Amino acid sequence: MDDSVLKMALHSYGYGRWEYPYWFIGPEQGQGQFEEDKLEPRVQAWRHFGERELDDSRAFHEKIGDNRWYGGSGKKPRLQSTWYRLILILFGFLEKSSDDKSVRDYQRDRWGRLENGETCVIELSGLAARSFKVPRERDMFRKERIEVIRQRMQSFPPALMVMYGLKADAIEGIVGLSHSPEEIVVKGSTTMVGVPHPARCGWTNERFTKLGERLRLEAPRLH
Repeated sequence: MDDSVLKMALHSYGYGRWEYPYWFIGPEQGQGQFEEDKLEPRVQAWRHFGERELDDSRAFHEKIGDNRWYGGSGKKPRLQSTWYRLILILFGFLEKSSDDKSVRDYQRDRWGRLENGETCVIELSGLAARSFKVPRERDMFRKERIEVIRQRMQSFPPALMVMYGLKADAIEGIVGLSHSPEEIVVKGSTTMVGVPHPARCGWTNERFTKLGERLRLEAPRLH
């Protein structure tokens, strides 16, 4: 693994801004089949944008030639399966309509965006993969990355934090608390929950929306 990949594995966290109020933390970014499990284009894009901790989701994907989730040239954006269900949680939390058009527009215009956004979409691993079957050094810099996420959370406490597909020890390392799957915990001004990975848990869309509604009822800022 060359130095550029190592650097991205340590310092690249995902999309959006730390100071945004709604955080979503997953195990790793996915890759399109067209990427052929290669990391070089993502390294080049990350370097192009200044090797930042957080990038703009649309700009980054366009740089690697993946326009599926953002449309362009008159095409309608495709719904990204994991993001779609996470946005359903957010829309339940915010009491927003969750029809496909509303979710698609949000995914294109606000999800993980640097400007006009409100979501911080980050990953425990800095190396993307098409699936967990693809060999990756997933535990590389794991402790260091958990510590950075924990520090950023202390500096910029979000109103909502959804941790999906993470093991219990990672969740405890980030938030300093241990709790069961789907248990809603309020710590200071942050309402948080850990859930299975949306792409593999078999939940209905309604269940994701209902979880968002439950989170809203527990959230101290919205009472």
